[in-house]
Amino acid sequence: MLKSLSLFIVLASALAAQTIREAPLDPKQAVDLAVSREVTTVMFPGPITAVAGADMLIEGGKQSVEVEEGTPLRFHVSHAPGSNFILVRSLQPDAAARLTAIYDGSAYVLNLRTVAADSTASVIFQPAAQVAAVRVETPPEPVKFSPRIGLSLLDRARAYPVLAKSLPKAVEGVTLRAQNRKIELPDVEVTVQEVYRFSKEDAVVFLLRLKNTTDRTLDLAPSTLAARVANEKFEQSIANGPRSLAPGESADAEFAVVGMPDGTRNDLSADNAFTILVNTSRREAVATTEPTAPAATEAPKS
Repeated sequence: MLKSLSLFIVLASALAAQTIREAPLDPKQAVDLAVSREVTTVMFPGPITAVAGADMLIEGGKQSVEVEEGTPLRFHVSHAPGSNFILVRSLQPDAAARLTAIYDGSAYVLNLRTVAADSTASVIFQPAAQVAAVRVETPPEPVKFSPRIGLSLLDRARAYPVLAKSLPKAVEGVTLRAQNRKIELPDVEVTVQEVYRFSKEDAVVFLLRLKNTTDRTLDLAPSTLAARVANEKFEQSIANGPRSLAPGESADAEFAVVGMPDGTRNDLSADNAFTILVNTSRREAVATTEPTAPAATEAPKS
């Protein structure tokens, strides 16, 4: 029993001493290969087209070739046509040579070197891992707009600070940009307080402050609220705001732009420097007249 165990340990040690390597399949990089009189196997991922080298005995693997020691040949190379491996062994001590293998239209160089011990048992050429192109996550399909969706967007934008703390899932994927930019229109000063981007709904919500800068009462049409970036104009999908403002009066307004009119996505960023548009009209001043006293009448003369 002890004899069998000792034999097993010796065999295991001998197998462990054999070097099996992996090499990158790179035609621009030569591979150094330590070879002895024992056979070294060179493996490629697919069929090898040709093998060439100087001062070597290269056979096709159909029949063995005996070579006496002392011949000028330095290495014995075997390659069966159509196979994906090469067998190499050294014929001369302290010999060195260059072996070229043609695989998949490229030449791969092996620098052979004779060693007395610790030769490479096998080298396996491994192709580089195929790295797929990195793609961004496909954006969700645009949500078909409905008044219920529009009202939900406005409500969540107004309540964002509270929802972010108490119910974060309700505002998941929402981007907030606090801009506080002032836009001067002919009759109105618009303060863009906050802009929210709802990615899932493909919506941008604007929270505004409108101020009447005239000395007349203004009539406003919230349905005409729109956002402009450069030459592109994005009209409101749902809006809420004052319908009139007295001279100097301010009031909050809000509107949302959801998708595009043709059903495609707008993918607008909340970081855009939006110009806000709204239609207004000044009320005409009502003319007032002072009441005239009735003309005095003379008493008839008697």
